[in-house]
Amino acid sequence: MKKMNINKDNLKLLYDNLRKSDKKELDFYIKNKEDFIELCLKNKKNAYFLADDNNNPIAIGGAKKINDSTAQLWLLCTKYAHKNRFYLMKYIFSKIEKFKKEYSILFNYIYLENFDALIWLKKYGFKILDTNDKKFKLFYFKKEEN
Repeated sequence: MKKMNINKDNLKLLYDNLRKSDKKELDFYIKNKEDFIELCLKNKKNAYFLADDNNNPIAIGGAKKINDSTAQLWLLCTKYAHKNRFYLMKYIFSKIEKFKKEYSILFNYIYLENFDALIWLKKYGFKILDTNDKKFKLFYFKKEEN
């Protein structure tokens, strides 16, 4: 697994290979591939893009700064992520650890059909806030609570 540049061509390739659950979740936030690319380029300062040894995109993720103490974590995976699951989780957890040092509060809304994300965040100490939403769960990490 290796880091890739966050540029238009790589983002197009990633978008075209998103897992169904990630694509469904993304559809709630954006309208099309161009919006996705614009959003990723805008937030690439605190983002990472991973690929396998054959340059197949695995995932893109990061932390969108809300204010000095709060950030929204985000992660999108492709159909190639499952083959690289162990290394991907290890890398993501190291990034989350970095973000936990930088921010007091981390959060994300997870689409209920995105089972991998639900499992990963629970394992990493995030808590669920019940919002009675039928499509999303709010996960959060707050330093003073952990």
